[in-house]
Amino acid sequence: MLRKASLTLLAALAVATAARAGEIGSQEFIQLLPGGAGSIDRGALADIGTLDPATEFPRVTPEDFGLEQLAGSSEGPRAASAPTSFPVVENSRFALVNRGFSGFDGLNHADQRLAGTGAFTNSQFSLEPPDQGLCVGNGFVIETVNTAIAIFRAGTAERIAGPTPLNQFFGLAPEVIRANPPVFGDFTSDPRCFFDRDTNRFFVILLQLGVVPRTGNFTGASSQLIAVSKSGDPTQGFNFFRLDTTAHGTRCPCFGDQPLMGQDANGFFLSANAFSLVTGRFVGVQIYAMSKRALAAGVAPPFVVRIALPAATQADGTRDISVQPAFSAGTDEDGNATEFFLASANITQVLNNSLSVFAFRSTAALAAPLGPGTTFSFTKTVVPSQVFGVPPDAEQKQGTFPLGSLVNPKVTTILATNEHRMQQVTFADGKLWSAVTTGLSSPGEADLKAGVAWFAVGVKAKAGRPVEARVKDQGYIAVPNASAFFPAVGVGREGDRVAIGFSVSGPGLFPSAGYALVQGEGQTGRVHLAAVGANSEDGFTAYPSQTDAPCTAPAADGSQICEARWGDYGAAAVDEQGNIWMANEYISPRPRTVLANWGTFVSRLTTDGD
Repeated sequence: MLRKASLTLLAALAVATAARAGEIGSQEFIQLLPGGAGSIDRGALADIGTLDPATEFPRVTPEDFGLEQLAGSSEGPRAASAPTSFPVVENSRFALVNRGFSGFDGLNHADQRLAGTGAFTNSQFSLEPPDQGLCVGNGFVIETVNTAIAIFRAGTAERIAGPTPLNQFFGLAPEVIRANPPVFGDFTSDPRCFFDRDTNRFFVILLQLGVVPRTGNFTGASSQLIAVSKSGDPTQGFNFFRLDTTAHGTRCPCFGDQPLMGQDANGFFLSANAFSLVTGRFVGVQIYAMSKRALAAGVAPPFVVRIALPAATQADGTRDISVQPAFSAGTDEDGNATEFFLASANITQVLNNSLSVFAFRSTAALAAPLGPGTTFSFTKTVVPSQVFGVPPDAEQKQGTFPLGSLVNPKVTTILATNEHRMQQVTFADGKLWSAVTTGLSSPGEADLKAGVAWFAVGVKAKAGRPVEARVKDQGYIAVPNASAFFPAVGVGREGDRVAIGFSVSGPGLFPSAGYALVQGEGQTGRVHLAAVGANSEDGFTAYPSQTDAPCTAPAADGSQICEARWGDYGAAAVDEQGNIWMANEYISPRPRTVLANWGTFVSRLTTDGD
């Protein structure tokens, strides 16, 4: 169904499976700019009934803009070892008991839309999908979504700050002032956050593009915004920094879509998919490396290393897109002053059986003054893996559709699972842990569906020697008569406890939040339902009268199937006690708005949970 499920294997080009390493990308040194300070306010919840449908502004995040240029491309050489079919995976059983589990409803669309105080009251767009961030530390839980932020107490789930618009938090202009005519503010998207135990700081990032206030058109200016808490208590304020990305790419002005972040003992790292605002084309991944301890101290680092990766498919069939920096759960000795990155070998190809491992070495030098001899090594190693590929969209149980029945009553909604790009990466016990959404099938079920492929890639970076990398463990998650998608892997500090959270949906199941534990040697435990969905997805992105929704051609009676945006990612974190936290999108029972009903769920799995 639709564009992803209709891709044929004739378009599949896989990468070579022989491991190899080499320097990649061009480098330059740039500056990070200070951006003031601010805090997450107490927040105010307006009455949903006060919203005027005539002044609503539905908006999707910029992934649509980029994915049209990437998904399903068949350019580049075909490797001799190209896989020819999707994996066949036995279904996991459902668990009847969630031992060691607790959780709570996170932010939903109503929270996002109604966030804002003072000049930011009633200034939010209606946004879909949420794009969750999650960080946990010192008894606090921070959740970010497009485009709001809130703080909860870890022990009680009490919301103690927010929801605050991210534009308000970062000191930007309101998204829209509903005057006549309306006045448009900064375009922001794709938030993420993490808590760093080494520095006792919370970090938040956000994509920003400048707009013309009168029209809402892009000005061409873009940046990555960074917020770092002033202490281990996120209620006591943050310092802000800005990385100007306007000229980072070719045929610029450009912007860095889907910003990703990671850290090791010394450095803070960003990665983004750069697109030209002139041509709309992908112009290559941009990597940024800087001193983590300078940021934690509230000062701009001495320099930022910018690495520009090539945009085109390489001779070995790989194409570098969504290169995920790792969150380090261990010590500096584990990585030998090296930050690792992980990516799917080439998401523009329908099937992959390789992963790309990147290494940024000598991270301790990020804190030193910039000198004539300052250099850094950035290498890429390609390793063979299990097969994974483009997932089909996910079906959902049919419930009630207050919006759909009003605006497009003949539309049947299914959920976007996007593609098989790498999700959040954690480095622990010498291994990079991550997962992707993949197409797969299960015995006894006729159709391809979405599932999870997970990986544990062993890496070594010994001084004076090339980086060593190989897959040490891997496996799949398939849910009976349902799809699992947008996984996020939570890993204990020693790498001895691994859980994967994901969204799950099927013909007999409303969109829900689930998780499973990795047991090792390619095996995962039973699938647990953390929060069962309360209804069908009924957001504006599924309806062609509201947005440019991807749909099948209308049948004779006018009926058609349309794709609703979902995800685009979940998140996972581990607290000081070793509890694993996961955040995933689902359909919440909480009150909805006119235009959307998405919700999020935050799960905690204790050290004795199964």
